[in-house]
Amino acid sequence: MNDFISKLSHLLNQPLPGWAAQKHLMPEGRELEVLGKNLHPAAVLISLYHQDDEWLFPLIRRTIDGFAHSGQIALPGGRREGDESDVQTALREAHEEVNILPEHVEVLGKTSVLPIPVSKHIVQPVVGYTLKKPDFIPEPKEVAEIFSVSIKSLCERDIQYELRHFKNREWEIPFFEINGHKVWGATAMILSEFRTLVTKAI
Repeated sequence: MNDFISKLSHLLNQPLPGWAAQKHLMPEGRELEVLGKNLHPAAVLISLYHQDDEWLFPLIRRTIDGFAHSGQIALPGGRREGDESDVQTALREAHEEVNILPEHVEVLGKTSVLPIPVSKHIVQPVVGYTLKKPDFIPEPKEVAEIFSVSIKSLCERDIQYELRHFKNREWEIPFFEINGHKVWGATAMILSEFRTLVTKAI
């Protein structure tokens, strides 16, 4: 257990794969130009825990609320408030959304930031772990479902593709299918880089 955490911590504090890994899950048609977009800082938490000889982390299905990421699969997280750091934002949001206690999280590092033009955010993923499985409780206004994904499962996922119609044409959208859910967009791009790192650590 400690060997994996030690290797992952080391990798997170080395030059990151960044865009070279994120781009594999970038939807066709996604905006690349983000200069001048006035993007608001946000952070998400990849919170690992060990159970039955596996490392897992939670994903959430957002409630259907009419906003940009309504009903999508995501990592716990949200907008920065006041003078918070990225780590403080990720820990606060994960506590509010799924009841991961901040004092139980040992932060290992960060993966590469990712702009999300559609919702005007720039997201910093934070990686940490807890010594035992958190007592997950969804915040009902924001979280419709919480489910966990094993590192092994993430690393074994093939990238799948489907066509979606918008802007008067068909676009190819890459995604991971996990626990019966299609994980695409920013979350899939973040996880694409994360699995590049954990593949080297396991």
